[in-house]
Amino acid sequence: MQIRSLKWRGLSMWPPEWTILDQGVGEEGVLEAVHLRHDLKTTLISVVANHLGDIRKGIIVLEDSSLLEAVYHKLKQHVGRPLAEIGDLEITLFPSSEKRGPRQVRPPSPRRYKSAVE
Repeated sequence: MQIRSLKWRGLSMWPPEWTILDQGVGEEGVLEAVHLRHDLKTTLISVVANHLGDIRKGIIVLEDSSLLEAVYHKLKQHVGRPLAEIGDLEITLFPSSEKRGPRQVRPPSPRRYKSAVE
């Protein structure tokens, strides 16, 4: 799936939601920085772009916040590239699965052996 295909509540999340909407950056500019923000009420990706010398800041939010980590790492690999190219990047997203520890294997109870022998 392309990064530009990512959605939140039916809205496209690429290009990012820029903090000042009237700047009209869209996909113009170069990705300068990416941060995964766990310190806010909603986990999101903070994006900084440079467009003709002006710094633009934006955010990316997804329904499943665990998917943000995969998107963040992909974006981090492409800092310095044009936003239009980044939107075309393919990303594989795996839905979050419950994290479980290793399964504990217990030896059978001695009672079971005792009753089977008797």
